[in-house]
Amino acid sequence: MTINGRWGVWCEVWGGVTGERANWLKEDRKLVEYATREEAEAEAERLMKRFADNPYRKTGFRYSAKSFGE
Repeated sequence: MTINGRWGVWCEVWGGVTGERANWLKEDRKLVEYATREEAEAEAERLMKRFADNPYRKTGFRYSAKSFGE
């Protein structure tokens, strides 16, 4: 769900055949925003557990909470 706020989740992916890329977390092509850093950190942690903890993955993932002003 998109919430009016100042925080987002920065997504980084590398490896495999596609190289390296990074962008803000989006839903339906719109930035997902969080009202607090804690909310963004919780979502980043959830995504890390879901995607990065797979021992069979061929690519690396990193999700982190960042202010849109950074």
